[in-house]
Amino acid sequence: MDNKTSRVLIVDDMLANRIILSSLLASKGVTSDQVESGKECIELCEKNDYDLILLDHRMPDLDGVDTLVRLKEIFKEKRRNTPVVCHTTDEGRRNINLYKAAGFADVLIKPIDPKQLSEILLTYLANEDEEAKEAQEKEIQEEKEKKEIFIQDELEKLPLWIKSTAHIDIVQGVTNCETAEDYMETLTVFAASINHKIDEILTFFEKKDWNMYTLRVHSLKSVSSLIGAKKLCEMATELELAGKSSKFGDILANNKYLIEEYRSFLTLLDPIIEKEPPKEVKKEEPETPKVTEFQKRNTVLFIEGTSSISSKGLVQHLEKANFDVISCPADPGKFIAHRDKANIVIYYPGDDDKSRISVTMNHLGEMCQDDNKFLCLVGESYDLEFAQSCEGSARVSKTYIRPVNADQFTEDIKSLEYIQEKFREKKSIFVVDDDPDFLQIMENWLSPIYNISSFSSGEDVLDGLLTYKPDLILLDYEMPVMDGFEIMQKIKSDPDEKEIPIIFLTGKNDRDHVFKILETKPDGYLLKSSQKDSLIDAINRFFSECAFKESLEV
Repeated sequence: MDNKTSRVLIVDDMLANRIILSSLLASKGVTSDQVESGKECIELCEKNDYDLILLDHRMPDLDGVDTLVRLKEIFKEKRRNTPVVCHTTDEGRRNINLYKAAGFADVLIKPIDPKQLSEILLTYLANEDEEAKEAQEKEIQEEKEKKEIFIQDELEKLPLWIKSTAHIDIVQGVTNCETAEDYMETLTVFAASINHKIDEILTFFEKKDWNMYTLRVHSLKSVSSLIGAKKLCEMATELELAGKSSKFGDILANNKYLIEEYRSFLTLLDPIIEKEPPKEVKKEEPETPKVTEFQKRNTVLFIEGTSSISSKGLVQHLEKANFDVISCPADPGKFIAHRDKANIVIYYPGDDDKSRISVTMNHLGEMCQDDNKFLCLVGESYDLEFAQSCEGSARVSKTYIRPVNADQFTEDIKSLEYIQEKFREKKSIFVVDDDPDFLQIMENWLSPIYNISSFSSGEDVLDGLLTYKPDLILLDYEMPVMDGFEIMQKIKSDPDEKEIPIIFLTGKNDRDHVFKILETKPDGYLLKSSQKDSLIDAINRFFSECAFKESLEV
């Protein structure tokens, strides 16, 4: 980072948060200014130029989104492109796509993880450390090359006839669907409904029911984008915009061309429609967040800085409670070798070597974050205080200062084990969308990992909730009769259903739509254009964060 010239503006209505951020920035050689309101932020940005702005979302008067809108106007007048990072509470972790769609460059989660702050600075401030920059660029390039090789391998599995099919970008389609096998399944769903979907579009067109017409071309836009039908997607997008802006003359003039393009896929995808699925594609097992063959129920990884009578006593209590305890020294090379054998990690620093504690915490934080493990700390107050100041401390569920109540400690570990068991169970998800094609695609993608129930309307899903409460609802926004917001309001107003998390899964990402979603405070926001692996990863991370939050309550 160019520490001599970089200047950061911190905007937060809490003095403690401003002090923490400014101290962390100072430790990295970055100067900062601090203000406590959106109004003061705007006044300073009109006078000064900043390289980065850390902007709190929840503030009185002007909140983060309103402030961002004003800042964008200032930057436009100054011809600057200053990155604005949303500085928000842990709820923002599930809404990163949402904040980015609103115009934020990135999201920084409170309490601040020094590692995440370093990544933000490395990304958005000028970088003088050429070695670090080159290493980061090399890693990004290597990942890109691996992805390209994987996609090329998947493309080879496709049948010859699809490789020569016009109007379809098979590279984009396979990339979106992740594998050749999933892509062919998605194409099959798309092809099977062409005649029915054309009849629907023509019916609403002839009736001049422009609301329903717009909804149908919106659905066509989403699915055609997913399979790589770029021209069809562009035409559907134009007619959707015409419907929303009441330019019905454009619809009357261009609908026939949309229908011609859509109907051409009956010929292009004839081998699928004729029930001749390709045999070249082999079924592959999906990646699931299940327990590996080495992960045992009631297994704890106990890491000791130095062996002591206290640590041995805790191990004995755990063993009496039927836990299998793997004891290991605080050596990253050794405890990482056991990472697949336990879902709960207990670290007992007990070591005067602060650098060793720092390295151990760094590795444990990354390991527990990546593997969805729970991390607890036990030891003297001064050791725990230092450990909590290290990178990786954001992943700690609970700390125990000596002398430790061994019985309560054991009960807490039992509770964490129970939470882990619940996390590893197969979750139930309700998917709500008026497009049967999209419902089928979601079921194909998600059913190997989750129990999926599909609903095509608000009335259907509300009826379904009377008999069963899912772990998550994926909810479309634009639907006839009752849209996504109305459905969400009805669910949240019911005392028996209000705790069910809801993630919007929609094709809309315009600014007004995003701001409206922010006001309703859903549990997440995902675009229908999300690639399969990104979609599944986001849902897995959502459940992982829910489990971690529950562990903090132990």
